[in-house]
Amino acid sequence: MGKIKLCALTAFVLCLISGAFAAGLKGKVDAGNGLYNKGSFDSALSKYQDAQIDEPENPVLHFNSGDAHYKMEKYEEAVKEYEKASYSKDIGLQAKSYYNIGNSLYKSGKMPEAIQYYQKCLELNPKDQDAKYNIEFVRKKIKEQIDKNKQEGREGQDKKENKQEQKGKEGKDNKDKKEQKQQQAKEAKENKDKKDRQDKNEGGEKKDKMSREDAERILKAINEDEKRSLDKKKENQLKNYQWGSVQEDW
Repeated sequence: MGKIKLCALTAFVLCLISGAFAAGLKGKVDAGNGLYNKGSFDSALSKYQDAQIDEPENPVLHFNSGDAHYKMEKYEEAVKEYEKASYSKDIGLQAKSYYNIGNSLYKSGKMPEAIQYYQKCLELNPKDQDAKYNIEFVRKKIKEQIDKNKQEGREGQDKKENKQEQKGKEGKDNKDKKEQKQQQAKEAKENKDKKDRQDKNEGGEKKDKMSREDAERILKAINEDEKRSLDKKKENQLKNYQWGSVQEDW
């Protein structure tokens, strides 16, 4: 299945209007059909609307106007015109109006509603192979869309779960890093406190312990005091000594 099929409209319309309208009205429609066939859909629509001034309820003109709107991708306006055309007493025109309403709805993204109008077309014209084709085509598109939505839903759920898992992992990693930093800070504080206590104790020992220089200085002072005391004692002894008289040598 390649793409949806659109009814061939212009030839059908010309057959309906050729003997039904006056020459002036037919001229407007013929001019509109000529512009339509050349791809000038906006100008063609103007001709059809101009003709509707004379025949505002004519279903053929609404059908043609709907066709021009469809070609300009104005699908909502096209549906309105096709609906007015479906009131025709001509069964063939009704069937084609339903068919093109289905096309317009499909183009608007309303695929289930489009199938309903293709089925209405088949009720009036069971031999319409294009309507049968379009029903299968749109059903396939609906199934593809459902499968795509399911796949996207699964992928979205997987992404959500992966994101939550990643978020949870990152949260755990951050918690572990925080606890590690707290432990490192605690150990650093304990080491600092321990070092401070050691420095304090070593400082006290140094304060209580006499340095070598101080000991030598004190010892030297003691020795000098003892020496001075000894010299003083000797001096006193010499001073108090009773010297004998000198014997003359006769």
